[in-house]
Amino acid sequence: MPLAGVMAVQALTEYFQLSEEKKILIQGGAGGIGSIAVQIATHQGAYVAVTCAADEFDYVRDVGANEAIDFKAQRFENIIHDYDAAYDLVGGDVYRRSLKVLKPGGMIVSSLEDPDEELMQKHQVRAIYQHFEITTERLGRLAQLVDEDSIKVHVEKTFPLDAAGDAMTFLETVHPKGKVVIDVK
Repeated sequence: MPLAGVMAVQALTEYFQLSEEKKILIQGGAGGIGSIAVQIATHQGAYVAVTCAADEFDYVRDVGANEAIDFKAQRFENIIHDYDAAYDLVGGDVYRRSLKVLKPGGMIVSSLEDPDEELMQKHQVRAIYQHFEITTERLGRLAQLVDEDSIKVHVEKTFPLDAAGDAMTFLETVHPKGKVVIDVK
């Protein structure tokens, strides 16, 4: 919870100014950080679209997404437009294509890609590289959201400590919904 949660808290509460009339695209919305970001954005009242695999649609809707787009079969930039914000948890070409869905003055935050001044000017948007740092203030905001029951972490699978290698193999071969846990008991 602390790592994924603080990353989502930082992006959603410090960079984006989300409210009921705002729309955000979260790339990779079924993952550990993405699913927490969906819950925070929903808590803030925003309309939330996510990219994920088709078999993850029910999961992302359960955590609060209004719209799910199958990244394998659909081009999200042909489906959604005029968004206020995009949170990129995928990088590469997905980052560059995300700029196309933003309205002028919109913002993209990525922990994977540096801002591209040329693309920012072309699309008239702002871009931020998320320098991640755990602070007491961010942990406090995260704890408050958890205490309010605004965030829940989904555990896809738990492995005993002596099967940590199997957990790594699972992470490499399966895209888990939420988190994978190693039980150290």
